[in-house]
Amino acid sequence: MKKIGKAESAYNFLLPLFFSGVFFLLSFYLCIYGIPFYIYTLPLYAMLLFISLFLFYRMDKKLHQLIKKGKKVTILYDFYHHCIGIYLILSVVLFGVSVAYLPFYRIGGSVFVWYCAPMSLLCLISFVRSRKRKKWLAKIILRQKSKSTRAMRLRPTHLKLVVGRKQSISD
Repeated sequence: MKKIGKAESAYNFLLPLFFSGVFFLLSFYLCIYGIPFYIYTLPLYAMLLFISLFLFYRMDKKLHQLIKKGKKVTILYDFYHHCIGIYLILSVVLFGVSVAYLPFYRIGGSVFVWYCAPMSLLCLISFVRSRKRKKWLAKIILRQKSKSTRAMRLRPTHLKLVVGRKQSISD
């Protein structure tokens, strides 16, 4: 992802999201092998995911202010396009894990269900927010393109002046 501004970068919220995924996979691995230590890694996963979501929303506010100031819209469009993919995949995976552990609810699956289902919902909300911003930016881009094409239509760039008369380029 491209750097958006001086302090705005996608890596601000992707780094805690990455470590959240590491702790989630670690807890999943430990649970499969029957090591009860997985109960201590799940809160770390949840805390890092909360931090990542908080940083995303804070960055979303900053980007909204940059859009109003006239920042280049296509870079921001790409940013939200990537966020849609990240949060959609994360939401589906967490929902799938919470559904997969429902049969094992009594023998330790309740921990995964109660950690993954709310986090899936939070990621789904971030997905919807990113999608709304992307649609809004797409409208701005279309508006900018239509203004530039109207300006191009008004200028006769396909004609040139040859010895006092207009002649097309193909002549």
